[in-house]
Amino acid sequence: MRNPFLNKAISAYTTANSAVPPLVAVVRLYERAMAHLYAARAAAAAGRFEAHHDAVNRAVMIFAGLDSILIFDKYEDVATTLRQFYRRLIVQAGAAASRRDPVAACDSLISQLSFMLKAWQSIAAERGEASSVAGATAKGPHASVVGRTMDHAHGGISA
Repeated sequence: MRNPFLNKAISAYTTANSAVPPLVAVVRLYERAMAHLYAARAAAAAGRFEAHHDAVNRAVMIFAGLDSILIFDKYEDVATTLRQFYRRLIVQAGAAASRRDPVAACDSLISQLSFMLKAWQSIAAERGEASSVAGATAKGPHASVVGRTMDHAHGGISA
């Protein structure tokens, strides 16, 4: 039996990944996580801690989904680094609300995620998928988590 939290994370990943090439899905998931962190930051600044908590949880679900699909049989060092990154973000996000300054905690998360988002966007540009990141349609190749390996940790990120 799977953890309900993991089921939600995989569901979010599957939804984002269902109609776009895998690399585009990764970029979009990073962008969506970034949007949730900005919403969490704004909610914390306004003293709306329930909204802050909800937005942080949405970002954490994305990180957990990305972590859950890493494949370690090839390029294990890259997969290990990404796993450490996602798990560090999950821990930091979980502690953000209890920090003295939850806005600063969100700023730290946003900064870390921004760096990785730019890296994935650069990879997409190198592979000619940059234009599809902003507006990929359902006409693109199907990339379900179950039906296809979406191993963004190594060479399988191209369609």
